[in-house]
Amino acid sequence: MHDKNRVVYTTCRYCESCCGLAVEVDVEANRVLRIKADKENPGSWRDICNKGLTANEVVEHPRRLRWPMKRVGERYVRVSYEEAVEGVASDLRRVMDAHGPDAIASYIGNPIGFGSDVVFSLGLIDGIGTRNRYSASSLDQNNQHVVSEALFGYTFVPFCPDVDGCDYLVLVGGNPAISRFGWLGSATDGWRRMLGRQKEGATIVVVDPRRTRSAEDADRHLAIEPGTDWAFLLGLLTVIFREDLEDAEAVAELPADHVARLRGLTNAVDLHALSSRTGIPVAAVEEVARGYAKAQGAMCLTMTGVSQNDTGTLGQWLSTVLDIVTGHFDRPGGRRWDSGFVNMTDFASRSLSEDGVSRVRGQRTVMGCRSVCELPDEIDTPGEGQVRALILQAGNPVVAGPNGAALDRSLASLECLVAIDLVQRESHRHAHWLIPVPHWLERSELPFNLANAQDQSFLQYANRAVEPPSDVRPEWEFCTDVALAMGVPMLGRRGFNTAIRTSRWLAKALGRPGIAITPALLERVSLTVTKRASYKSIKEAPHGVAHGEKRFGQLAEFRKGAPILIAPQELCRALEQKLAEPPGRGEAFPFLMTGGRSLHLMNSWLTELPNVQKREQENHCEIHPDDANALGIANGDRVRVRSEIGAIELSAEVSDRIRRGIVCIPHGWGSRVFSPANGADPIVHGVNRNLLVDHRVVDPLSGTPKLNSTRVAVERIA
Repeated sequence: MHDKNRVVYTTCRYCESCCGLAVEVDVEANRVLRIKADKENPGSWRDICNKGLTANEVVEHPRRLRWPMKRVGERYVRVSYEEAVEGVASDLRRVMDAHGPDAIASYIGNPIGFGSDVVFSLGLIDGIGTRNRYSASSLDQNNQHVVSEALFGYTFVPFCPDVDGCDYLVLVGGNPAISRFGWLGSATDGWRRMLGRQKEGATIVVVDPRRTRSAEDADRHLAIEPGTDWAFLLGLLTVIFREDLEDAEAVAELPADHVARLRGLTNAVDLHALSSRTGIPVAAVEEVARGYAKAQGAMCLTMTGVSQNDTGTLGQWLSTVLDIVTGHFDRPGGRRWDSGFVNMTDFASRSLSEDGVSRVRGQRTVMGCRSVCELPDEIDTPGEGQVRALILQAGNPVVAGPNGAALDRSLASLECLVAIDLVQRESHRHAHWLIPVPHWLERSELPFNLANAQDQSFLQYANRAVEPPSDVRPEWEFCTDVALAMGVPMLGRRGFNTAIRTSRWLAKALGRPGIAITPALLERVSLTVTKRASYKSIKEAPHGVAHGEKRFGQLAEFRKGAPILIAPQELCRALEQKLAEPPGRGEAFPFLMTGGRSLHLMNSWLTELPNVQKREQENHCEIHPDDANALGIANGDRVRVRSEIGAIELSAEVSDRIRRGIVCIPHGWGSRVFSPANGADPIVHGVNRNLLVDHRVVDPLSGTPKLNSTRVAVERIA
């Protein structure tokens, strides 16, 4: 290697896999030359995908925000960092003084969840004291948090699949061959490992409306109607109880009244009626239930295909119940909970407060946040607590969420919109302030937020590869400086601002930057408290550190033997109501639209990058050949897809991978990337399929929208 080049070992922070990377850098040019998988990393490198290997394209994006900008009329002008801090603080303070703290809302996107800046981002919101907090979690995760709170008493309980001991896997609504084996609990290189188990005799059953890559690898693929996963899972539970396939020892540890309630529910079930909803024969349900229940190690995994429906909470609940009553829960071959280097289950329960229900809809708060589906209503509805300002951090809810047209109209009416991101995306087009941030290649941090969401407890310090542009400061610093300028107590704690100022003064006076209150200090304190590893030892291990052997039963130890409340009244009532509803049919909108994802994208991120465009130019509407023939549609034709609230146009992809009556349109496309520096035309690829999804129709238990089961009509464009 040339003398001026060096290799930096770090981790990718686009998703929970946190793959190990070896980044070759031209030091003099401050430029990434090449990114490779770090093969000395204990395992995560095997999950490496193109997103991490081409991350430098984001750093070098020609439309990247390289300094703060303020909107003046119809254009943006460059301002200094100090001007931005004072200007944002002044605008937010004015709104807060006139209308109260709830007039300021916050939205946090997925990328914030993979770094340690999130504590400081939330710290500003805690200081303001607003209850109007929103996050991308409400688009796909809230169901699991609601179930965890109801059954275990903790909102954030990530479960990791023990693929190496699994003999029978029921995978519902997931495609790990494409999207990796992780979602609120990951298994590094999990799909390859699961296929290894399959060669040794394990059974894989994939339940999905499409014959995905994962379904092709499976022993059995069951093509289900979108949004009816709960009915399939209830059918499995019914067979298990009726044929006495439950694990007697596991059931004996459960509250007797909860077990009786579950048995009562299944006694009233008609398996043939459930089959008419799902499209899966009763015989197939019985066969899967028996194989799963009798297997030594087994798990039923329900993923985003289940959660993104108005019945997602029921699906998440029933899958967890299945694991528990069959004796597979937190045991070898099943899903397990690990306290990790940092117990984020405990941390979240202490730091994320619940505050009842929302102002307009009366929807519950989940994980300290409200559903993004409610944001247009909260902006548009007058009265005390009406949202008039928004801090939008690393998120693009106009594209990622339902009915972005409604949200876009609402955002245009705000008195102050602060966008904190790498580029100006679709959700930022009405922003008053554009605040640039470093890419994770430009940050050094210890990402411990998912420290107990790995199938083997592992932690790696993520080193900075290149320096950020000179006018770009970290999110945590901006949020802290705005809190100080507004005069609101960071983290909602009186006296903390004084501690921040004092620590900064001492750090400068003594020449010891490490004593200032920063994410690095928080990382050191967190490790010191856990006593599982020293900060120094982690930093000095370039390829990461594994901690201890895999253990089972840790959740029961952490909960001190508290019983699992397996059949909460609220969930049971919701299930009874769903059973009483007739199956939905639609003559005007005869198709159900489901979603899919690309390995090259991270939700609504990255579609505009060259490496993505080399592989995929746009998203398509996938439709079964029989449905296409009936509508006169040929492969590649332009089609119009309509719902009750909107219409989009895109190309058709005729394929027998999708079942009849279903169309699949991948999400994450259709976001424009603007050029605030010179006003050039925006870059856009594909169409936003979520424009067809009604933000008013949500899972009543969690607030999650129907991103995977919206009724639509399809027609050929002449």
